[in-house]
Amino acid sequence: MNASLGFRRMAIALVLLSVASFAASERSAWTLVVGGVLALAATSVTDGPRRRSLPPWMLRLGVVAAIAWGTWGFVSRPSADEAPRIVGNVVLGVLLLKLWDRKSPSDWRQVIALSIVLVVAAALLSVDFLVGVLVIAYAMAIVPATMLYHLYAGAERAAEDRRAAAVRAGALAPMEAPHGAQPARHLRRMAVAGVVIGIALSSVVFLLFPRDSALGAGQGGGRRSGFRSDIALWGTGRISLSSRVAMTVRLRDPRGTPGQLMLPLRMRGSVLETYVPGAGQWRGDPSRAGDRSYQTDGSDSFVWFAPEAREERSNVWTQEVEMRSLASEHVFSAWLPLGVSCEEMRTFTIDPRTAELTETASGIVGRPRSYVIRMQAYPSPRIAKAVAGGLPPAEVGFPVPEVRAIAERVVAASPDAEIPGAEEIAADPQQRWIRNRRLASLFADWLSGPQFRYSTDLAEFRRRGGEDPVVLFLERYRFGHCEHFASALVALCRSMGVEARVVTGYMATEYDGVTDRYVFRESGAHAWAEVRTGEWQWGTFDPSPMEELLAIQRANRTWMDSFRWILDPIEFAWNSSFASFDSRAQAELSDRVSTGARGAGAWLAEQGKSIVDAANRWFRLGSAGALWLGLVGVTIAIAVVAAVVVSRRMRRAADELGARGSGVASLAALGRDAAFYLDALDALARAGLAKPPGRTPGMHVDAVRRANPEAGAAFAEVVERFYALRYGGERGTREGRAAAAALVARLRAALGRGYTSSPRAAGP
Repeated sequence: MNASLGFRRMAIALVLLSVASFAASERSAWTLVVGGVLALAATSVTDGPRRRSLPPWMLRLGVVAAIAWGTWGFVSRPSADEAPRIVGNVVLGVLLLKLWDRKSPSDWRQVIALSIVLVVAAALLSVDFLVGVLVIAYAMAIVPATMLYHLYAGAERAAEDRRAAAVRAGALAPMEAPHGAQPARHLRRMAVAGVVIGIALSSVVFLLFPRDSALGAGQGGGRRSGFRSDIALWGTGRISLSSRVAMTVRLRDPRGTPGQLMLPLRMRGSVLETYVPGAGQWRGDPSRAGDRSYQTDGSDSFVWFAPEAREERSNVWTQEVEMRSLASEHVFSAWLPLGVSCEEMRTFTIDPRTAELTETASGIVGRPRSYVIRMQAYPSPRIAKAVAGGLPPAEVGFPVPEVRAIAERVVAASPDAEIPGAEEIAADPQQRWIRNRRLASLFADWLSGPQFRYSTDLAEFRRRGGEDPVVLFLERYRFGHCEHFASALVALCRSMGVEARVVTGYMATEYDGVTDRYVFRESGAHAWAEVRTGEWQWGTFDPSPMEELLAIQRANRTWMDSFRWILDPIEFAWNSSFASFDSRAQAELSDRVSTGARGAGAWLAEQGKSIVDAANRWFRLGSAGALWLGLVGVTIAIAVVAAVVVSRRMRRAADELGARGSGVASLAALGRDAAFYLDALDALARAGLAKPPGRTPGMHVDAVRRANPEAGAAFAEVVERFYALRYGGERGTREGRAAAAALVARLRAALGRGYTSSPRAAGP
């Protein structure tokens, strides 16, 4: 084994794994291709026969440029979400530059440190399955790489000392540190042990310190992608247009026939009613007061959310959902849910005010892979009240006064809108709902007009003094993504006394005619508004420019999408059971372990008693049968322990006596005749003069003689006697064993007069 070559190979493997991890977190194939090619090219050129490298001034200039670029990026986007990405890009540039330099052991140490930082940045940016696999692979590879580094660094230091001790340059040949098969085996064993211990410790940390991650957001760091259960309008990250499939949905009409709608299919997941001014955040009701829970029995029968829903037969649609890569507690429904069915025993909760569905108490079990929803697109007031009329509707008014003035200007600029006034509403209360619909339509048309622009890059959407992000969107910037459009519509409606709320979920226009399923991708994550249009009804209004949304989704599809189905089930299991491991899952795991331990203990006790009773009945041992069986068990245990001890002694004898591969009989005979040699080695080890595994007995005699001349002379006679038995063909006799025992006693006496100061292996 060549330590230098082995370490360099492991180091470049670590670099490639770190580059792949960061590229996967960024979902950038170019980062992987360019970074990987540059890393391999640098290794080939700098470690090649001519050992070419870049000039030091060029490397320093590149490092300074990378740091300056990162500083500028952070100043232009001062967000904690962007920090891991900026640091990762800077470290990636510095790492690739460092590979083009001549590398001493300290330089290689810097390369490994940079790769570690790059992997940490990737882990902070994403919780995707592929990133997790690469990070775990890196963690496993760094253990043997660290061990090889110490061997390589030691060999380099020894070579440097050898060159410094030379009388003149070139007087000594270069030194190559040779390593035999035995050290290589030890290195592999230590590496395996290190990896196993690392995985064990990581598992313990994973179980003891859960993270409460919003996996439903399907994101990590500032690259937002997929469904979000809340909204933060100040987020400046770029929306990732990932084509990964989140779920597929088969829609069946009231006759049970699957088919495609003419309009895009929206799946509502989370309903947000509370706005925090200044912070620009939309949140749901954290108390969820009045929630109703329902338990499925694992069959295909439906659990209904109201008795009236069970009896409803008109316009009832069926929605079959199959989760692909998304694992979320939110249950997605296109319209008002009437009932739910699941092939597993699950607990579903419905908010009677918003009809928001969630799946609770999953814990370590993971999220449901599939479920079926019965629903209505346009429910009657009776059904809507029964399912989602338990609490008063959302409050009106918006906490930012400037929005009211903007709304009044928009209404004043549309004199033909025919908005019912207070007198008309007082005369006919139904005019209230007409007013709500017309105002919502007016504001939605205005927001989707040419004066507003849809954008997924919010780098220029910055804070300005104490202004609210909704006001900035409406008055100054007039660009943003669906969350800004939906927030603006709800704000305008509420400022005019119209009940409205923000809804987040998915929108899909892609339909697979082969499987009769809608395909919902992460890029289809969407936000829109719901406006109260009746006593118990809510209408959907989407102000986002539909043409731009559809163009973005079409442009984001690639030929690789056809192969995503291979990875999606694995990614769902990863997201459901690992990435979403939180405090609730930890508590469930603790309960299961404690309950399982108690159950296992009781089961073992019961099985033991059953075995004893069966043995008593079979052998008719009477009242003393249990005691007799206990004594037999103790005897068997002692025999097993003795067998283990003998096996270990024989294995040690085979190693020390060089008799690997010998038969059991010949090994036992050799162990009996040469036991004195093993006793001598034990005496030397206790005196601090242990023989290293790779050293021959004759070489160890010289080492012992340098440390203790008298003991060295005695050990030389022991070795001579051992060689005669092992290789000289001499047979062991009783007299010979007695003489060898006298030699060992002489060695012990000599060691008693010359012990070393501290236990250590004898030097070379």
